[in-house]
Amino acid sequence: MSERILQALMQLFAIGATLERLTLQSRETVEAFLRQQVSLQRVQEYLSLYDDFIARLEGGDDTTRVRKKIAGSSVRMLRICTEINKELNTRQKYIVFLRLAEFMQSAQSEITIEEKEFLETVATVFTIEADEYTLCLTLTSRKFSLDACNSPLVLIVSAESQTGLKNAQHLIHSDLDGQMVFLYLKRAQVIFLRYSGQERLTVNGQPTDASKITVLAQGAVIRGSRILPLYYTNIVRTYLSQDSYEEFRFSVKDLEFIFPNGRKGLHELTLNVESGTLAGIMGSSGAGKSTLLSILNGSCKSSSGSVHVNGIDLYETPGLQESLVGNIPQDDLLIEELTVFQNLYYNTKLCYGNLDDFEIRGKVDNVLDSLGLNEIKDLRVGNVLNKMISGGQRKRLNIGLELVREPAILFVDEPTSGLSSRDAENVMDLLKQLALSGKLVFVVIHQPSSDIFRMFDQLLMLDTGGFPVYFGNPSDAMMYFKKQVHLTDSEQSECPVCGNINPEQLFNIIELHEVDEFGNNTNARRITPKEWNQLYKESQTIVDNEKKFHFTTPNIKKASSFSQWKIFFIRDFIARLSNRQYMLINLLEAPLLALILGFILRFSVGENYKLINNPNLPAYLFIGVIVALFLGLSVSAEEIIRDRKIQQREKFLHLSRTSYLLSKVCLLFLISAIQSASFVIIGNLMMGVHDMNFVYWLILFTTSCFANLLGLNISAALDSAVTVYILIPFLLIPQILLSGVIVRFEKLHPAITRQEGVPLIGNIMTSRWAYEALAVEQFENNPFEKQFFPLDAVMSRSTYKKDWWIAAMRERLDKCEHLLIQNSPSDSFSTPIRVLNYGFTEEAKLHSSNKFLFMDDLQKNHFTHQAGLQMRSTLDSLKEFYIDQFNSASEKKEILIGRLTDTPQRTDVFNHEKNKYENESLEDMVRSSNQTDRLVVTNEKIIQRFEPVYHVNASENFFHAPLFSSVKNFAGKQINTMPANIIVIWLMTIILYFTLQVNFFRKVIKMFGR
Repeated sequence: MSERILQALMQLFAIGATLERLTLQSRETVEAFLRQQVSLQRVQEYLSLYDDFIARLEGGDDTTRVRKKIAGSSVRMLRICTEINKELNTRQKYIVFLRLAEFMQSAQSEITIEEKEFLETVATVFTIEADEYTLCLTLTSRKFSLDACNSPLVLIVSAESQTGLKNAQHLIHSDLDGQMVFLYLKRAQVIFLRYSGQERLTVNGQPTDASKITVLAQGAVIRGSRILPLYYTNIVRTYLSQDSYEEFRFSVKDLEFIFPNGRKGLHELTLNVESGTLAGIMGSSGAGKSTLLSILNGSCKSSSGSVHVNGIDLYETPGLQESLVGNIPQDDLLIEELTVFQNLYYNTKLCYGNLDDFEIRGKVDNVLDSLGLNEIKDLRVGNVLNKMISGGQRKRLNIGLELVREPAILFVDEPTSGLSSRDAENVMDLLKQLALSGKLVFVVIHQPSSDIFRMFDQLLMLDTGGFPVYFGNPSDAMMYFKKQVHLTDSEQSECPVCGNINPEQLFNIIELHEVDEFGNNTNARRITPKEWNQLYKESQTIVDNEKKFHFTTPNIKKASSFSQWKIFFIRDFIARLSNRQYMLINLLEAPLLALILGFILRFSVGENYKLINNPNLPAYLFIGVIVALFLGLSVSAEEIIRDRKIQQREKFLHLSRTSYLLSKVCLLFLISAIQSASFVIIGNLMMGVHDMNFVYWLILFTTSCFANLLGLNISAALDSAVTVYILIPFLLIPQILLSGVIVRFEKLHPAITRQEGVPLIGNIMTSRWAYEALAVEQFENNPFEKQFFPLDAVMSRSTYKKDWWIAAMRERLDKCEHLLIQNSPSDSFSTPIRVLNYGFTEEAKLHSSNKFLFMDDLQKNHFTHQAGLQMRSTLDSLKEFYIDQFNSASEKKEILIGRLTDTPQRTDVFNHEKNKYENESLEDMVRSSNQTDRLVVTNEKIIQRFEPVYHVNASENFFHAPLFSSVKNFAGKQINTMPANIIVIWLMTIILYFTLQVNFFRKVIKMFGR
């Protein structure tokens, strides 16, 4: 309360005092009010101010004149009330009004008309209802009558029921001398107490004055020497029993938890808590608070014991946990890029699949209003480095994300951590209101203030090692522990001066250390955790009354799988759009890289740039593949790690993992499509690659999609973003080294290479498939070459056969004949015969079988002079055949070229297109022009190295085709390299999706971790 308001209140009291005939008791009432509002040192300061106002208003001894003067100043009184009204909250208004009413009725005589008008004016300005106004006057009246208290707002506590008051609430409290009358003003969340009796009562350790009304604070305890304590919770619950919320009981029985290493994290715990309770869980570090919370909220399965709600097993009953339990972890699990409203809106849409947008917005607006977040609903949440909303607002928003589901049981971990004392109290006030509305709220808290400590209805304390040591009313905890260590003030829980409780003292008592002979503390505790636990078990009485609770399980219809996918996708998409740095980097990274690469690699001879002369085109294609892999990995590698805490919060909804993952995949594919397009458009423009943009985009986009799924798998498997980015080079470097570009596959270590085709290590590299597809497609299907490629392929295969293959076969045939002449043993024929057998078998598939009558002998590993003659004759005819085939294809090509260059103008167009579409360096690479070995002969076969781009082998395995082969064999059919390679990359991508779906890599890491 501000100083200006207190000064105005003193003036208001002074006005009332002049009406009330200036009794000594009225000054005492003002003093009592001040003691509740300011420190003891300032009470006299404000009393002096009050006396000054009295003297000024009095102005002499003529009472009639004074009253006329007061009546004439009613406008000023109204102004003072209006000014006060602007700064007091609802609770403070009711307290001020009650003190004024008590103040006005402190005289011996009846309240006058002027005094009543004065109070009515104040009540009107403070918007106090008529029935509340009447009850406040009744409660403060010197001639108090119980018959005037027949109202639902009144609770009467006495040794026997007051049967004549049907509307009032009643509570039997045995051995109470006299009666307590409570007035509960729900709108203000304030309770007033009037006690009449001989018993000396204390409220929070402070003695009550029977002549004054007592204001009960949260968690107040009323004690007397001959009566059982009466708790604030009992009083409030009596009023709330008339409300419409359904009651239930949360029962924990013999709950234990053992860590995988065999250490007990929680020892046997049994307790019962009813709805409408705010239960605190306290303990020192290592006491198992978070472990217990994880077990109770179902995040972690207990080793033994059970958790029931109204006798129903909470975690073994399908759907019960999902509909009843809400969990608010210590960390702020918010999507930082979204606004406060958007965080709540999309969370609500996931929870309520059966509501339309209008109803969803209504629910969100209600939650925003109840949390006091309406004014900031359009602000982005932000993060630690870029704060948009305060810590207290973040906590309230976190609570709101769970409140929108309306869970009956709410678990909250350290809600006040990192908050100012004011924000901490606001958050705890909110949780208390939830409990008062009928919810059961469990709160793990470390070092609460006295005010926060009193808010709890029940307190569970754990000692080091997970030993339960206390469960009961928080205010009784201090006395319990003091009695166990035999302290002299064991009957006192509050400070006798200020009435506060110091929760830190509880830990000091529990962890009390023994002292040595010199009076120094030792490391040994006076009472060990196990001993405290034993004392707790001996003192614990589990009340299991026969009262049966019945409640209806909330029927929350969450969004369908498709709706979840759509919500996840839109939520992520909006979050990305709102993150300007993210969008800027991801949208500009690809074109900037393309611009840099194009500028560096755009080599030209002379002033005019021609693609045909640029030796860097193969490098551009390869770097393009690596860029696609890098961009795909970098954009996806942190996706699931960043959302892991959000998923932790949302797992209580049992949302579809498939919907979540597909939304991520679709969004990443969209980003990769844009990045690939921008890279290809800029890069090809800089390099002068024409009419190939779509093909380039398709291949690089496919490559990026594979990288997206690889990044998501890494993100799902690891727990740290730093680890992910350290791992990315280890994923990219093999893609660079084992692509077949930097090091040819036949030059790799003998343990991983193979002479025929691409080795296994190369076939599992996406860069190999992507680069081969780009290179072959650029060479084979550019607008210039594709008209000559079929003829060039025939000429190349004919050249290989007539010039190299037939010569190698004759060499093996000569060796066999030489061995036959020398009468060599039969086993010495095996190697050359195997080569001949394989060569002729493959050739027989292309020609009529009557040329290969000697095959039976070869297959039997038998060589004769007659068979040798037949083979030599066959090789001669094959050479003639391939010479004719070459000449025919060459003649057709010359005719085609002649037709394209029959005029000077067409010749210019021909040369222009050749310079525009062809590239000599790429041609040398795919035709292996720089390789001296045209073939390699092994113990089994002759392997072609000559011009692999034209290579065709009908019996060759799909994965055994040489690098840059233009076709692949699959199920007896030949498929062009580009579609075949794209299909392979997509199959690898699909496999990665399934590993992501089952969390394969995370399971493997955990297995090796154990």
